[in-house]
Amino acid sequence: MTTKEISITFMSGPLDGKTMRFEQPDIGDELILHIGRRDGCDIHMPFDNQVSRLHARVGCKSMMVTATDSVTEPFILSFWLEDLDSRNGTFVERERSAIKERVSLRPGSLFRIGRTWMRLDEPMSL
Repeated sequence: MTTKEISITFMSGPLDGKTMRFEQPDIGDELILHIGRRDGCDIHMPFDNQVSRLHARVGCKSMMVTATDSVTEPFILSFWLEDLDSRNGTFVERERSAIKERVSLRPGSLFRIGRTWMRLDEPMSL
């Protein structure tokens, strides 16, 4: 059986190097991951006091694309990041100002929640 997953890796802080893995959504579906200090967040960050209880969310949408002879059920994944009116903002890559609305996120992109840097990893099929 093939497992398809997306992952986010902590790039700083006490969980530096830890990778969190999530199952990719089915074609036509969207996965939304909540990030914050609140218990129950998909990415729980109680160690960073600059993170709001419900700080941001990352989304992954799986969309079907045109089939070919060699690929009968092709799909693409698109990712986005959204700040949830956090006190300290959400930052992407080297941008000096916090994001104000939902932004597209490419695999390999770094983003900062509170004082903690994270990376959206390249999707994997195992």
